Amino acid sequence: MNPMSRRAVLGSLGAWPLLGLASRSSAEGKPDAGPAGGPAGDGLATEADRKECARLKALDLADPKTAAFRKEMPAAKIGRLSVGRLICGSNLISVNMHARDLAYVRTLAARYNTEERVFLTMKKCEELGANTIVLKSHNFRQYRLARYWTDWGGRMQWIADVITTDIDRFGAVLEEHLNLGASAAYVWGGAADTWYHQKKPGHIIKAFEMIKAAGVPAGIGAHRLEPIAFCVKEGLVPDFYMLTLHHDRYWSAHPRENRRFIEMYEKDSPNHAEYHDNLFCHDPEATIAFMESVKVPWIAFKVLAAGAIPPKDGFDYAFRGGADFLCVGMFDFQVEEDVRLVRKAVEDARGRKRPWAV
Repeated sequence: MNPMSRRAVLGSLGAWPLLGLASRSSAEGKPDAGPAGGPAGDGLATEADRKECARLKALDLADPKTAAFRKEMPAAKIGRLSVGRLICGSNLISVNMHARDLAYVRTLAARYNTEERVFLTMKKCEELGANTIVLKSHNFRQYRLARYWTDWGGRMQWIADVITTDIDRFGAVLEEHLNLGASAAYVWGGAADTWYHQKKPGHIIKAFEMIKAAGVPAGIGAHRLEPIAFCVKEGLVPDFYMLTLHHDRYWSAHPRENRRFIEMYEKDSPNHAEYHDNLFCHDPEATIAFMESVKVPWIAFKVLAAGAIPPKDGFDYAFRGGADFLCVGMFDFQVEEDVRLVRKAVEDARGRKRPWAV
């Protein structure tokens, strides 16, 4: 493809709409559809896309054949929830793209992931047994996300990523997610990292206790090992940890001697040997060694280093390293392969050192 035709193709994506309307919660705890309306169009570019969208929208997840197929996904318990070992991430829905210096990727993803495309992706995940997704309240404002459950027959359970570093607002933000129908919640990794760095680790405990008091499975997230190690030392027993894990054998990973605890919350460095939205697990060997004795179920995320590691490599490494679940952001065209690779990676990691969550 020559440069002019490539620009024409990318430019045509600009006609695909972005839909973003708020949602409300119902008395049953599931999201209501919210206000109707929005720009016309669905962003489905081909007839094959439209047929697949119609098929998935009409798909009955309770149909015996579909239900049997969904059970082929290995699963384990998080609190009272049965969760497939592949969990859908939300960054591709939020368009929070970790693209290093590729400035166009965020816009491209936003043009691609229209409302209908998001629903198509979620239903495809459910069809293949990935029955859980991590979501944030702003995802419901960004899309009429409640329509997935009301109009698409979705059964997807979701884990709330409670994003705030203001401990005085944590309870209110948590309640917002629970009112939208969250099945579980966890302390956002950015908050745990920040509070630990600010020498306010007690905020992690306080936030965790708020989730626990709400009566849903409660977790604690982090992009660094130290906040998790603190929680273990304090004797906290959450229903799950959400902790990054990936190796650093890829080109854009900066040298270990240049890695600093709080670097991902600072301005990206123009120096290739320093942090530039490129690395999310500082010391994978130490993480694996520490988590080997931790009995709390472990959801590993950033297992592909935001696209720098091929799925087979990243999935194998994370499961062999002790992760019980993988949280992976997926476009619709990636779901089927990722499901197949996760099933194979679980089977291949049967002899790993860390016991599986069951």
